[in-house]
Amino acid sequence: MANTFINRTGQDWDKKYLLSFGLVTKDGQLTNAGALFADYSPVSQSRLYCTRWDGKEKGDAINDAEYTGNVLLLLSEAMNFVKSNTKRGWEKLPDGRKNKPEYAERAVLEAMVNHFIHRDYTVMGGEVHLDIYDDRIVVTSPGGMYNGMLIQNLDIADVSSERRNPILANVMAQLDYMEKRGSGLTRICNETKALEGYKEELKPVFKSTPSQFQTIIFANAEDEYVTKDVGKDVGKELTDRQIVILQLVSLDSQISAKAMSEKMSEKTSEKNLNVERTVERDLAKLKKLGVLIRKGGRKDGEWLLTELGQHVLEARNTNKTV
Repeated sequence: MANTFINRTGQDWDKKYLLSFGLVTKDGQLTNAGALFADYSPVSQSRLYCTRWDGKEKGDAINDAEYTGNVLLLLSEAMNFVKSNTKRGWEKLPDGRKNKPEYAERAVLEAMVNHFIHRDYTVMGGEVHLDIYDDRIVVTSPGGMYNGMLIQNLDIADVSSERRNPILANVMAQLDYMEKRGSGLTRICNETKALEGYKEELKPVFKSTPSQFQTIIFANAEDEYVTKDVGKDVGKELTDRQIVILQLVSLDSQISAKAMSEKMSEKTSEKNLNVERTVERDLAKLKKLGVLIRKGGRKDGEWLLTELGQHVLEARNTNKTV
């Protein structure tokens, strides 16, 4: 937590903050809130389930992950999962290109922060669920509105800030993850509205029952375009090895990272193990750039070139053979 405090606030960390924030008692024992920020959090229900679904409904999963740990770790893993499993478009400009993301990153961050702060941690076996579909992101957590009301029956502009976990909320505000005043729900809407191409039907939706709360953020479909020129630009960012990986995938969608490394090791003096680790890092970058996606698990899944990935290969006239 100390490193996060320093990085996000630019201030020096002092152990006395643990007591003033309410994370430890006067005799140095962790409070319940402190346990949720501890490096090795003992709170077993502090978990996050992430799934990227193939389509607009639950069915086959393209990618999934499960995380257990402190709130800051879960928040970081949630944002990494979103970045790796959502599309990214580019707008060609005379002096470069402009990012046109599918979602407003700050809106997604605010949603995740809200769910980790306001969820009911007394629900044993409960966890936060992050589900990504082709057209939306859905975040669900245990525990409805703290006052027992239903959010869909309220005007969010008039929702009072009643906090189930006030210490968590205060600490996240101190870490600059949320506003010290104002509604997180309003900010989710405002950040989404500020996204280029916004339409009223993209307005986030909030739903609650007595036992759970849900946030739905819709994808900005107008940003889903790719041109060959953009493929050429992205291709310039890739190494020859990463281009070879795309070629291998285009020839065999079920090829494993190990098989890729073996093919590359035949042409170099590097040991297979070292090459395999490098290939794993390359695959992560290719997924992050949106040129490659993984559908299914490690054993029975396959690699798929996105439209952008196909344009990269078309635009990059490489002489390398695989």
